[in-house]
Amino acid sequence: MEQLHCHLNHLSRDLLDEIFVRLDGSTLASAACTCSDLQGLARDQSLWKQLCHSTWPSTALNEARHLISPSAMDGFDKFYADSFPLILHDKDASDFPIKTHIISPSNFASFVDVYYSNKCILSSVLDGIPSAAEFSGDDETSDLMRWLLNCPFKLVLLDVDYDEGIEDGSELQSANNAYGYNQIEAPSIISIEQKGKSPNHCNELVEGLRLSWVLLDKKRGRAVNLSSWKPLLVKKIWTTDGDYTIHFGCIVPVDESVLPQKLAKCLILARCNIAEEGYLRWKEISMHFEDTTGAYINQGKSLIIMNQALYCLRSNKRHVVDKGYQRFVKQKQEMIRKKKFKETIADWLCLSIEIAIFITFGYYVLPI
Repeated sequence: MEQLHCHLNHLSRDLLDEIFVRLDGSTLASAACTCSDLQGLARDQSLWKQLCHSTWPSTALNEARHLISPSAMDGFDKFYADSFPLILHDKDASDFPIKTHIISPSNFASFVDVYYSNKCILSSVLDGIPSAAEFSGDDETSDLMRWLLNCPFKLVLLDVDYDEGIEDGSELQSANNAYGYNQIEAPSIISIEQKGKSPNHCNELVEGLRLSWVLLDKKRGRAVNLSSWKPLLVKKIWTTDGDYTIHFGCIVPVDESVLPQKLAKCLILARCNIAEEGYLRWKEISMHFEDTTGAYINQGKSLIIMNQALYCLRSNKRHVVDKGYQRFVKQKQEMIRKKKFKETIADWLCLSIEIAIFITFGYYVLPI
């Protein structure tokens, strides 16, 4: 059998470095599997660090340095491998472990990046969960911690107020200044030709806006991207002037002891305002979990779901992820249909019993 040789070995190290630095993550990982000579080059952490910084600028912030260190994770290649693929909802998948225990809120960190037209306009790091930052895992038995774990969960990354008189949207105030660091730009998403033509900019937001929310378990060194990358829903708030609500997220399978439907929806909510000048101004970016009825899930169960998300099935193919979410939408509609059908049957049964009681009462009590 003829032995295959890697002709890239004849190239100089500097030239190979110039080639590898231009590769994306999947190509770089494939190069590491070709031969042992290229594996050392492709596993160079400086390449993966640069790739992570370009994909998620939030990882380059000063606040992120101690979170993605070699001591916290196996390396930047592990972070990229965990964070680049998106969670895939597949009803037939059953080969992933189900996690049912609570992780301490201080174990989690979030890396959020928002893009518009392939340009990063917001980067933020949130270390821990602010509402539970003062508690540790040892406090789970305290009354205050039990109360906190039963409260509806909502992780607010940004709660922004802006001055109506400022046209460039530069005056921004974060509700999480004590926990996160933000770099925010306010791009103009409407060209001069578009101004005054269409008051509804949903299509522009769907086509141009992208969001990544990477959740990191600092203790175990695992990460997952909770976002859908593309918006799942863009809705204009007609009661206000220029306000839009944008939904991102994913579907996380959970144990029946956590939720009876065994499915939880991670909803990343973004609210923004588009002024007459065409500038996009952020008002809120937050994340919470819902059950199939749309009800908020409490913090205790949300921590379990966040832990479960770290072990979910994932895919690099965006269209496969979209199909998975559509399957969830159909499942949810079918659940709602069955619930309404059961409620209708129950209503008719109650009505029939009431009529029977009324007739019986009239027959035996009222005079003929």
